[in-house]
Amino acid sequence: MNKKKYEIIVSIIILLSVGIVITLFLKLRSEKNSSAIYNEAIKSVVELKASTDDIGESYGSAVIFDNGKAITNAHVVSYSNLGVNTLFESIKIRFSYMELYLDASLIKIDYEVDLAIIEFDDNEVDYKAISFSKKEYNSGDSVYAIGNSSNYGIGISDGIISVREVAIKQDDLLRNVIQCDINISSGNSGGALLDKSGKLIGITTFRTRDLKGNINYGFAYSIPLKTVLNFIN
Repeated sequence: MNKKKYEIIVSIIILLSVGIVITLFLKLRSEKNSSAIYNEAIKSVVELKASTDDIGESYGSAVIFDNGKAITNAHVVSYSNLGVNTLFESIKIRFSYMELYLDASLIKIDYEVDLAIIEFDDNEVDYKAISFSKKEYNSGDSVYAIGNSSNYGIGISDGIISVREVAIKQDDLLRNVIQCDINISSGNSGGALLDKSGKLIGITTFRTRDLKGNINYGFAYSIPLKTVLNFIN
């Protein structure tokens, strides 16, 4: 092998090595540990309390996606009375660092997709709009659920996507949802399902029950981001 060919081969090896290192660096930089994901998410995910004096209160979560706007589940801000969907009279949100709730108002709702948009006064509030994932997700991918777990405050749980899209009958409607092997509670409704980069891929919405009416723990279902974006737009 002459010197020129040797130098070309060495240059190629160096370029390939640099490319591999850069790729690994960018991948590691885009992926975050659970603590980092949680610490960022608490600026984007809030507790939600909806109430009507003679009915009671409903607790859930909401995800901020724009200036003063957050998305949640329709069933968090409404209740069913004799088969008729009725809105709660009062909607309030609270960040994890707050003691008092902020007033919010409903600006859009769709019971069929189980989504609603609320608006709040964002003056002097430290928050950050959630980032939407642009990557495809698949079964086996790591995910995180951020929400008002059991109304104890904004918490985090981790798991994996078990089925990337499945049709589940819920409230007499067939819904296309993401099935995850992850633990959530009733307060997680309207919360965020995040990928391993901390970006939104869905809105956590419901769990299923067995034939005796008992909750099937360990599996959770989320509305996919594409459905959320269609509703927002």
